[in-house]
Amino acid sequence: MGDIDEITAVAQAHPGASAVALRDLLRKAGRVSITVADVERVLGSRSRRFVAPVAPGETGETGETGETGETGEVARRWNPSLLRARLPSLYRWQTDALRAWEKQSRRGVVEAVTGTGKTMVGLAAALDELGRGGQVCILVPTRELLHQWNGVLETVVPTGTRIGLLGAGSRDSLGQHDVLVAIVNSAAVAAGELDLRPRRPGGLMVGDECHRYGSERNRLALVEPFPHRLGLSATYERADDGHLTWLEPFFGSCCFSMDHRRAIDDGVIARFNVAIVGARLSGEEYRDYIELSTMMAAFRAELIARHHVPTEPIGAFLEAVARLARHDRGDGATVVARGYLRAMQDRRRLLAETPAKRQVLRNLVPALAAADRAIVFTQSIDAAIDAAATIRGHGLTAAAVHSRLPGSERHDVLTRFADGRLHVVTAPQVLDEGIDVPAADLAVILAASRSRRQMVQRMGRVLRRKPDGRRARFVIVVAEGTVEDPLRGAHGDFLDTVIDVADAVERFASSVSPREIVEFLRVAPRT
Repeated sequence: MGDIDEITAVAQAHPGASAVALRDLLRKAGRVSITVADVERVLGSRSRRFVAPVAPGETGETGETGETGETGEVARRWNPSLLRARLPSLYRWQTDALRAWEKQSRRGVVEAVTGTGKTMVGLAAALDELGRGGQVCILVPTRELLHQWNGVLETVVPTGTRIGLLGAGSRDSLGQHDVLVAIVNSAAVAAGELDLRPRRPGGLMVGDECHRYGSERNRLALVEPFPHRLGLSATYERADDGHLTWLEPFFGSCCFSMDHRRAIDDGVIARFNVAIVGARLSGEEYRDYIELSTMMAAFRAELIARHHVPTEPIGAFLEAVARLARHDRGDGATVVARGYLRAMQDRRRLLAETPAKRQVLRNLVPALAAADRAIVFTQSIDAAIDAAATIRGHGLTAAAVHSRLPGSERHDVLTRFADGRLHVVTAPQVLDEGIDVPAADLAVILAASRSRRQMVQRMGRVLRRKPDGRRARFVIVVAEGTVEDPLRGAHGDFLDTVIDVADAVERFASSVSPREIVEFLRVAPRT
């Protein structure tokens, strides 16, 4: 085999490696006479197949690192097809989504339910931009997602790609990096201090969980000079219409939507069954429930009649009430709004933390034990701690993960859950969004979902495909005869989000034997 064939073979085995890295690999294999110039000549002569990047500081015998523009920023020469080859094979929906985005001049929002792989769409778009010689800024809402994106990027981008971080103690910018991952709060603050603009022609901004950026503060991070923009979200629409006010003018319209039905039909997420289990309030609890509901109805009527709060949709109503509660207009609206929210919160807590639901959880211990990990969603941190203690009292390993825990402890809990040392994790809202939770196959929801977004996020925690093709299972525990009860039209579209795409839905009254519920939840392979 001659020099050309040897260089070609090594380049094919290490797509995206720099000329210096390829030379070193060849020298380790005994071809000590091959120089960087030799490698670059071969890659250049076959430019349709290879375009090797040169990492910062890797200057070879020619002393050149690439083309330099007016800004002094090095323009990479990565072959787009080779960059894309560094990713795992994309699902059909991901390819469809990218094509739809490209047809909209590389501007738009891809909406795909949790667990389907939105990150891969963002990575593919980022690699394409790098292949075009542009730079990429990835906005994320949390510290956890900052580290997740950084870790994923390090595994797929070519050697020499400069990845910067903004937030969580880092203050990098695009001035010296090819890719910048930035927490949106830090980016919004730093927009006037650090240069977040792309330095080379082109440029892509990816907004992960982009619905989080439709607020007066976060929209400051949406920097205009990026000609290409991609928003990613499981549930794009905001109750306050921030997606229309701030997001759509920046990212463009929603160009592709991936719902649960297609995700199941395409085999992207697991099929699943749902058990709706009734819990019966005590007489005293039910009287308190009626009293709080009556108070809410009175406050609601006054807010609508006297203070012109919109009645529909429910998200717009709640947003308007919250706004009145925050800002006193001097006309009494704030007192009424706060009264409504306080009664609503008290009623929500009553329904979520009734001892009847704790008893249902105890009855479900055999199903929890049979699961390949399970997640229990609660209303509050204290309820999560109590649920974990209840489960441990029946011989299973369990821990609560919540916002009071330091980041290192939350990470430790999820790590132990991922490797099987913890069988059950209990959590309030902290697991709903923005945290990478190891896959489970059973979810128990003790507290009603507050929004469609919360329901979609909770579903995504157990709908990742299972290696043996088994179904996932959901248990939704509802207080009978209340706003949670499906027989009373409860949850509206939130419960429908689950029911409409489940393989099987079974309702169990509080009088039903727990054995029947556990049998329904028995793990069974997909047929």
